[in-house]
Amino acid sequence: MSRVLFIEPVLAHYRRDTFSQIVENNHFEMLILAGRNYEGVKPFKIDASELRNYFSFRFLNHRFYYLKGAISFVKKYRPDIVVCSGIDFHHIHTLLVFVWVKVTKRKFIWWSHGSFGKQGFIGRWLRGYIYRKSDYILVYSQQGENNLLKLGLCSSKVCVIGNAINSEDYGLNKDLPKRRPKTDEINILYTGRLTEAKRIDVLLNALKILKEERIHNYKCVVVGAGIIEKLLNLAKDLNVSDIVEFVGGKYGDEIVPYFQNADLYVYPSGIGLSILHALSYGLPVITTDNYRLHFPEVELLSLGINGDVFLDGNAEDLSEKIEEWATKVASGELDISKECINAIYSKGYLPEEQAKKIINVLSQVEML
Repeated sequence: MSRVLFIEPVLAHYRRDTFSQIVENNHFEMLILAGRNYEGVKPFKIDASELRNYFSFRFLNHRFYYLKGAISFVKKYRPDIVVCSGIDFHHIHTLLVFVWVKVTKRKFIWWSHGSFGKQGFIGRWLRGYIYRKSDYILVYSQQGENNLLKLGLCSSKVCVIGNAINSEDYGLNKDLPKRRPKTDEINILYTGRLTEAKRIDVLLNALKILKEERIHNYKCVVVGAGIIEKLLNLAKDLNVSDIVEFVGGKYGDEIVPYFQNADLYVYPSGIGLSILHALSYGLPVITTDNYRLHFPEVELLSLGINGDVFLDGNAEDLSEKIEEWATKVASGELDISKECINAIYSKGYLPEEQAKKIINVLSQVEML
């Protein structure tokens, strides 16, 4: 039985179901090596894991990380295949493990966004070189594969596996209310951390425009922790306090009613797994047209079918897109919810599908 070692920055909670299904397979012996804590990411617990502390330091205005004892643990465990989160030159231990694997003639797989990163020519060349010297690359999206092909990789060494959240976080299996066939009240939802980068200010300014036009009656709920006080003050200055509510951070079942009561999901900045969460509840998604800000999950968005984009940072354009989709939702002209949910199934953005693809790749690599 081949030994497979996954190396992750942390056991990210949203990957619990995917990893659980991978570990439960009977063909491989599985273990996950990860940090106990990493940049505030919520972790999960699983028996098949080895957790270590990080040593970190700053150099040339960058923070670097080394997972204590990682190399000695890998040498002792002696995996046949190592699957490591995508190339990050700040994670020193992953690069050292890669070198050990190549020297000892084992197999190495990167689980990557497939992005170029914010690198110059040398960084991009080095990234491409390391990928080409690897045995296989798992990427989240078709765009990720396209990026790797531009770096000179062969398509036979790349597999698109999509992404997933835990089963209970999808709206797919919950009792979703039927969208109102006709109404003048539209409920807008945002969920996520509240930071300057999330551009909630653009959403608030768009709400001001919508309130003044009064084509529909809008209500907006903002779910998340962060700069709430600053945003409350901005809402007051814009005279939209009566139509926007900041409810703070909500998790697990607490967040379900907010998705069930919403008609539109608006994310004014670069979007990631939040789009999967929203679409699973049948909510069309409106987000920025600056695709450089987005994570791979944005491939779920089909313009005009399950959502749209607005001119980045432009509150006027955002208000127009909200109004356009509010009219679609209120009129019931399109079966929008069905299209939202179909995007998840058609691209396999489910934990069982992701786990199945990863296990298939492991089986292929084992035979190399």
